[in-house]
Amino acid sequence: MPQTFHSTHVIEETLQPQDLMVTMVNDAFGFMGNNINELGVSYEPMNSEETFNKGHIYGHNEEYAKFYELVEDGNQPLYEGCVKYSKLSFLVKLYHIKCLCRMDDKAMSMILELLKDAFKDAKIPVSFYEAKKTINKLGLNYTKIHACPNDCMLYFGEDEGLQECKKCKTYRWKDNKKKQPTKILRYFPLKPRLRRLFMCSKTAESMRWHSSAGNQDGLMRHPRDSQAWKAFDLLYPEFAIDPRNVRLDLASDSFNPFRAMATNYSIWPVVLIPYNRPPWECMKQTSFILSMIIPRKQMPGNDIDVYLLPLIKS
Repeated sequence: MPQTFHSTHVIEETLQPQDLMVTMVNDAFGFMGNNINELGVSYEPMNSEETFNKGHIYGHNEEYAKFYELVEDGNQPLYEGCVKYSKLSFLVKLYHIKCLCRMDDKAMSMILELLKDAFKDAKIPVSFYEAKKTINKLGLNYTKIHACPNDCMLYFGEDEGLQECKKCKTYRWKDNKKKQPTKILRYFPLKPRLRRLFMCSKTAESMRWHSSAGNQDGLMRHPRDSQAWKAFDLLYPEFAIDPRNVRLDLASDSFNPFRAMATNYSIWPVVLIPYNRPPWECMKQTSFILSMIIPRKQMPGNDIDVYLLPLIKS
């Protein structure tokens, strides 16, 4: 008969020494301290020959399937005898280098192919496409939403099935046979990212800083010290009473991703800043939340309201 376990017990008993990747996976899914049986998932007990046996996941909970697959990758050495890197930690560090150095997917695939050819026994994906399957389990993915090229509307929600813009009647597709849309908004779901700020033990406390930290001298060092913040609290007392409610600042600017000023193309990333956190944290780049990427040549202006629809309805 299948036995059930607390996810924290599994981590502590099977992953020694405890790896930072394990903490990252637990923070990503928020399973620390949760009883797996209560949530409808269990798996077969560990045997003496394996340090971790994923077994069978009962039910149809995709999140738990991803969780156990990531834990298994985090416990699997990169190669036999390797104690410094697991399969997951090596892939995450490699992906981090890709982002920092702005490498394209083709270059990353060529590097992975070379590493796989040189180190055949290492647990290395054969292509970047395969690597992204693992990375995406951590929630680092986005949703493509078709948009009117004139910024009139998004094909989102109840309008998802429309074939032309409701306002300007512009056709949705630039290639009807291949179903290629004229414009695509890339939206990064906000709720999972906010949820993880409260799941992680290092950031959950700072998300309540604006309420718990006092202001001794009355000087304004943070937006929470401003009159606008206090007026908002008086206007919406039910929202203000819970310090976990999130206050976000929205900022957007354009840049040319091709680094060629002669190229008539730009994109507008929309960045959210969580003002719940203290000033020495909220303005750090690591605290910024990329919410969406808008492709267009000029500044969105008031048209940006159209693109904020997924953010408002999420």
